[in-house]
Amino acid sequence: MYNSGELVGDAVNKKDVLNSVFNAIKKREIRYINLLFTNLLGRRSVVSIPAADLDDAVRHGVGFDGSSLGFIGVEKSDLLLKPDPSTFTVLPWETNGKTALMIADVYREKEAFELDPRHILKEAVKKLKKMMDGNIEYMIAPEIEFWLFTYKDDRLEFQDKATYFTPPPEDKGYNIRMEVATALESMGIHPVKIHHEVPPAKHEIDIQYGPAVKIADATIIYKFVVKWLSAKHNLIASFMPKPFYGTYGAGMHTHQSLMNVKEKKNLFYGDDENGLSEMMLHFIGGLLSHAKGITLLTNPTVNSYKRLVPGWEAPVYISWARYNRSVLLRVPMTTDPMKIRIEYRATDGSCNPYIAFAAMLLAGLDGIKKAIEPPSPIEENVYKMTAEERSNLGIETLPSSLSEAINEAERETLIKEMLGEKAYEKLINTKKMEWIEYNVMVHEWEREKYLNV
Repeated sequence: MYNSGELVGDAVNKKDVLNSVFNAIKKREIRYINLLFTNLLGRRSVVSIPAADLDDAVRHGVGFDGSSLGFIGVEKSDLLLKPDPSTFTVLPWETNGKTALMIADVYREKEAFELDPRHILKEAVKKLKKMMDGNIEYMIAPEIEFWLFTYKDDRLEFQDKATYFTPPPEDKGYNIRMEVATALESMGIHPVKIHHEVPPAKHEIDIQYGPAVKIADATIIYKFVVKWLSAKHNLIASFMPKPFYGTYGAGMHTHQSLMNVKEKKNLFYGDDENGLSEMMLHFIGGLLSHAKGITLLTNPTVNSYKRLVPGWEAPVYISWARYNRSVLLRVPMTTDPMKIRIEYRATDGSCNPYIAFAAMLLAGLDGIKKAIEPPSPIEENVYKMTAEERSNLGIETLPSSLSEAINEAERETLIKEMLGEKAYEKLINTKKMEWIEYNVMVHEWEREKYLNV
């Protein structure tokens, strides 16, 4: 639940939450509420409503044209937005705190809309609870990286030339990061680590672990806040995986575990020599066995595959380890049983977090259901292995292009079942058109390479 200090408090049911929101609106003199939501491709959209109309919006929804946002065709495009009261938060920078923000669910008439990414993740979480226990939560913590750029002589340039953990003044993004972190904290999203990353102008603000739907919401809000506050300083913030050649890309490493929140028990903690449970190993087995098929959802753009190349710390080899950063999955070092977790390293910031998280969850659950044993962990640097050495260890690679990812997704029944027929066809067809569009474009590299043939 997002709140500004005392606003929502400890309300536990929808009616209590809504009443608490109304009290907060009155107390803080909120005039408008921005409703934030995404489409399948992760495009963020906002519509503003008067705060006085919130009750009607929650009960009956706010109508919009779904065809204009790529949800559906024009022949039957009327859809509704229903704000989720538990996501109410005040925008700390706008009009003296008189505007709030809420995440909205997409509906068609009285039913949740099947192409709504938030609905898709909710359904995946329901499968988890039905399969295991109503008290089990899929816990997520993404490492969200972003770039800060400026324009100089009509050319996009890095904001600074700093590197990993560089202090200011060389780190010119320090003040922006602190401003973003302060805003997130006031909105109920707790930052846990804030720093400059390895390449110039790349930044990272990690947020606290939480249930998947809540953290997917937080990720969408995070991007909204980063872009808004950066623009105020005449900077361009981007979550593009690989904006320039010859440097590292930007990922969104996703930490995850299964927790019994009632018993405060981490189900990934076990009694093997490394403190890993059998359930965790099977979850790893599921993620590895479905890694190729879900890559279209974790890495959904043409540009994603400019990052997923050997030699730049991006994971391309389907393997796992305890500490090794050259593999797809690793188990970060910790002495706290509650922090035993899997780090999925392929995900990037161009993904829609709702469907990316849902895909990883269902892949892991399939591993548990089928008791899929993972291969032995690889603690050597996979990048330095020969192709023959990797082949002998059974190490395969992720798709190397959007086209390959589409082909793998078409063979992945898990994705079809997760998305449903309409959402699946919509996503596949849209991505095929994106690949065709990319292929028919002529790029500067081609002119430099072939102009004089």
